[in-house]
Amino acid sequence: MTDLRNQRRLAAELLKCGVNRVWIDEDRMDEIAKAVTRNDIRILIKGGAITKRPEKGISTGRKKKLKMQKEKGRRRGHGSRRGAKYARFPRKRRWIITIRSVRKVLKLLKEKNLIDKKIYRKYYLSAKGGSFRSKEHLLSHLVSDKVIKEEDKKKILEELKKQEEKETKKIEKTKEEKKTEKIETKKKEENKRSTRKKTKSKTTGKTKKTSTKKEGKKE
Repeated sequence: MTDLRNQRRLAAELLKCGVNRVWIDEDRMDEIAKAVTRNDIRILIKGGAITKRPEKGISTGRKKKLKMQKEKGRRRGHGSRRGAKYARFPRKRRWIITIRSVRKVLKLLKEKNLIDKKIYRKYYLSAKGGSFRSKEHLLSHLVSDKVIKEEDKKKILEELKKQEEKETKKIEKTKEEKKTEKIETKKKEENKRSTRKKTKSKTTGKTKKTSTKKEGKKE
C-alpha cells in the first residue's frame, strides 16, 4: 500500500474539508502518489481522481413524515398528546377566538340596523366581561331579551356561515399557491444542479484530454 498521507492533507486543504472526507480513486493510486505539489493535486481534483465526500447530517425524513401525518389530522389521539390541556391550547388563545366571534356578530347586527348604539355598547361591555360563551349564546341572549327576533338570528347565522366559507376558500387557495411555489423552486434547484453536474463532467473530460496530450509530448 502506498502512503498518501501528504496527498490527503494537501487535498483536504484545497477542498476545505477534513482529511477523512477526502476520497481517493483506488485505480489511480500510482498517479496520485507521484503528485507532490499543490498544483498536481489541483489537476487530480479536476480530473476526478480526488473528490470530497458529502457531509454527514441528521436525516429529516422522519420529521417530514410525522408532519404530513399531523396535517392529515392523524397522531392527535390521547396517546400522542404531550403537555397539559392549557399548554397545548392556551386560555388566552381560546379567549381571543371567542371574543372575536362575538364582536363580529355585534358588528354585523349594528351594520344591519338591528341594534342601536346603546344596545351595541351594552352587549359589547358584557362580552368583554366574559358573559357569552359563543356567538350563538349571544344571539340567544338577544332573542330572550327581545332585542332581535328568532328569524333575524337564523339570518345572521346563515350570513356568518357564508363568510366563514369564503375565508376558508381563501386560506385553501393561498395554501395551494404556496405549495405550487415550493414545487417550482425545487424543480429550478434540481435543474441548476443537473446543469452544474454537466458542466463539471465537461471540464473533467477536457482536463483528462489535456493531461494525456502532455504525457504524449513528454514521451
